[in-house]
Amino acid sequence: MRDAVARLLSHIVTYAAVNAFLIAIWVLVGGGSTEELQAVAQDPTTAVSQGFWPVWPILVWGLFLVLHAGTALSEGLFGGRARRRRRHMAKQAAKARQHIRGEVSSAIDSAQRRHAEREARREARHPPGAPDTSAPETPGPVRPETSRRWVTVLFCDIAESTRLNEELGDDEWHGVLRRVRNIVRSALRARGGDEVGTQGDGTLARFSSPPDAVLCAVDIQENLKAAGATGSFIPQVRIGVHAGEAVEDEGDLVGRVINLASRVTGEAEPGEILVTEPVADQLVGRLELEDKGLRTLKGLTQPRHLLAVRWSSPA
Repeated sequence: MRDAVARLLSHIVTYAAVNAFLIAIWVLVGGGSTEELQAVAQDPTTAVSQGFWPVWPILVWGLFLVLHAGTALSEGLFGGRARRRRRHMAKQAAKARQHIRGEVSSAIDSAQRRHAEREARREARHPPGAPDTSAPETPGPVRPETSRRWVTVLFCDIAESTRLNEELGDDEWHGVLRRVRNIVRSALRARGGDEVGTQGDGTLARFSSPPDAVLCAVDIQENLKAAGATGSFIPQVRIGVHAGEAVEDEGDLVGRVINLASRVTGEAEPGEILVTEPVADQLVGRLELEDKGLRTLKGLTQPRHLLAVRWSSPA
């Protein structure tokens, strides 16, 4: 009986550890988020709609764990008959583990394949070295749910994120990334910005006007600095702001304005805000701007005039 209980406890610990590992893979590789995980925890019936693939190995293995518990109880009560049943269940569990390993491997491959497909579509929309001509392409058929609109785009990412991730490790880095995103999202809500999505450690947001976007960028830099002053480790971020016409497709933004905002962010120094001329034209008398000259941005043939935002106190 004592051996049966020990084996059952070992099975439970292994089950919990593997489930935690699968959930971590879903968050880091499959593109999940802690918000989606909380939603699944509150309402497990939403697991499929949230794309929470670990639910299948968790349920299958959980079933065999329940059977194992029943077998352990039977062994204590009925002796030899329980031992025969345990041997049978061991064979079934081995088959189940082999099936789970196959399911996990298939799910990871599928997540990586979806990520590669998204990157390929992004590169197809903005191929490196493509000519930047002023003449618009002939538009094709537009679905009813798409529309073109003038938007201001803010892109924010963490400086030296790869090095920091290596130094801190995945668990601590995940906590740092969560704190930064909470500060960014709070500033977006205060200035009327809409979060379009996240890319790695970056955040993409849209605004109805350039001044709101730039003032939000100042808020983000000031709030991150204040959070770091409390003793928590808060890395510096780089922010780029650009305005232009984009296609809105079911809440998502598509167009060169998105790619250009990302390239502008890549030119910024840690803790700096860079804007393009269309944005700077709307900031006269509001904030001080420092001319950074023409910059040749990756993937764009036409240089862009960039300006750095300078401020002395929170906007």
